[in-house]
Amino acid sequence: MTHPLRRPWRWAGALVLTALLVAGCSAEPGPPTIRVGLVCGGVGLAALAIDSGGLPDGLQAQKICFDSGSDAVQALVGGSIDAFVGAGEHVVDNRAKGLDVKGYAVVSEAPPYSLVSAAGSGVHGVGDLAGKSVAVTAPGSLSDTELQKATAEAGVPYSGLRVVGAGTGATMQAAIGKGGAAAGMVSDPLLTTMLQSGAFTLTWKPDFRYIALAVIAKPSWVNDNKPAMQAFLQSLRATQDKANADLPSVLDAAKQQAPTLDPTTLRTVVAATIAQAPPKLTIDDGPYRDTTQVLTQVGQVQPDKVPSFTDSFDFSLLGPQ
Repeated sequence: MTHPLRRPWRWAGALVLTALLVAGCSAEPGPPTIRVGLVCGGVGLAALAIDSGGLPDGLQAQKICFDSGSDAVQALVGGSIDAFVGAGEHVVDNRAKGLDVKGYAVVSEAPPYSLVSAAGSGVHGVGDLAGKSVAVTAPGSLSDTELQKATAEAGVPYSGLRVVGAGTGATMQAAIGKGGAAAGMVSDPLLTTMLQSGAFTLTWKPDFRYIALAVIAKPSWVNDNKPAMQAFLQSLRATQDKANADLPSVLDAAKQQAPTLDPTTLRTVVAATIAQAPPKLTIDDGPYRDTTQVLTQVGQVQPDKVPSFTDSFDFSLLGPQ
């Protein structure tokens, strides 16, 4: 049975809902926001651009931290971030798997991770790690790829290691320092501070060319948000130019990423970070060939599955080369 007295309340509720929907649809959109995934714990060009106020008016950037590149790539493919500053191998791997991601800028050509052991542990080189636990940030990450490269160079079977994921920062240092791992893959600024302490020694350092950090995104998102992506990429180039011309001008922003570093060490780390970026954040196919050769050497990608350089990278949004 219908109760006539209830009808006015139903209509009133419908009118309120309609008014809210109309108000929501008519609201002015806010400035565009790009959600940027980073493996935090270090000093990077993208974070410098964001923290130094290098973004153009009308563009907001949200930094989202991840413990490893593999976690960030899952977020990128799933749509919870818009761009990821991570290893170029993620472009190669995912395109080889049929996933449409591309690199839009290269911000480092130097592999960032080095292998560190506790002083007095008896580990002096990669050859001493056979059968031992070795820490990477996460399996499938750039630190893992570098470890595979290190073992291949030393003739040590990677399968004979006990590889464990230890994240970054304090958890990685604890894994090495407290005996949870005989060695671990560490990047700056933690690498510099651990070696300066005297409690750790350098076991292996990469000396090959590699697309270590690139701005990675899905072309479908870029096509729908081209002005925002272009503004973000060009802000990275502007920050690169600013740091090259006047390094102290970006040190305050760098301090936000590494607040515990003393000024001298911070300056050294920032200078190295800027030096690792190629001019104008672009590369030719030479570093790409070197990168894919490493990936095929360690068995991460089959040679017949390697995508072409032009399919994998697009630098057109960076502006004049």
